[in-house]
Order: sequence, then structure tokens, then C-alpha cells
Amino acid sequence: MTPKPITVSATAQSSASAEAVFALLASGETWPRWAPIKTYALHTPGVDGGESVGAIRQWNSGLMMNLEQIVELEAPTKFAYTLNQSKIVGVKNYRADVDIVSTAAGCAVTWSAVFYPKVAGTGWFWKFALGKLSNQLATGVATYAATPVAN
Repeated sequence: MTPKPITVSATAQSSASAEAVFALLASGETWPRWAPIKTYALHTPGVDGGESVGAIRQWNSGLMMNLEQIVELEAPTKFAYTLNQSKIVGVKNYRADVDIVSTAAGCAVTWSAVFYPKVAGTGWFWKFALGKLSNQLATGVATYAATPVAN
């Protein structure tokens, strides 16, 4: 029997514009300001250079080191990436899609991910942990984009 993918999703409201939120997502150097990570580095440039589609970005947060690849950029409404390598996260075929929808008061940011656990029986844990992370990321970028320092 083929296991079913696990999905998580979180939505946050922002008084910032969709363009402001998208700009933060597309610029890895901003992530340590609003996400639970300590450092960022561009590991491999994308097909059009820099942080374009295909770029691989490296995140470190203490014990965790991830390499994530940008797979979709549609300014200002869509940002997507896959997890290529992780020192800690025990999932495979991970893909996150961040959808930004303009609203009368700013925008809504929905951070969704789909993945499979690497080890049978651990799906519940990764659903909890990555669901919490999705909420932190959606809330973090939505809140930070609305602060005067971000603009």
C-alpha cells in the first residue's frame, strides 16, 4: 500500500501588501529577521542567477541545516520550494507552497506543505512539528512585512 502524503497548512493576515510579503520570501537574507532560523546563505544560484527558480538556499538554526530549492516564483502571489537536504528533518518529497492573496486590508499568506515521513510511524510527529513551523513562518512574514522597519 502506498502511503498517503501528509499535508499541513497555516494562514496569517497581514496589513502589508502582497508585493511586500513576496519581496521578503524571495530574499533569503531577510528570513533570519522573521523566521526561526539563524543564518542564510545562497548555496547555488538559480537558472537566471541569484535567487531565481532553481536556486538552492541554505538555512541554519543551531542543530538544523537545510538546503531548499526554489521551484516556483510568481510575483506577487506564489513562492514555492522543496527540501533537498536536511540534517534533522526526517521527511522526503517535501514541498512548500506559499500563496499570497490581496485583501482589502492587505493580504492573506497561506503556507502549505506536503511530504512523506522517512520512517514509518513518525508521520504524526512531523505533521505536528512542520504544522507548527508553517504557522510560525506564515505569521512571521505577515507580521514583519507590516512593520515600518521592513519597508
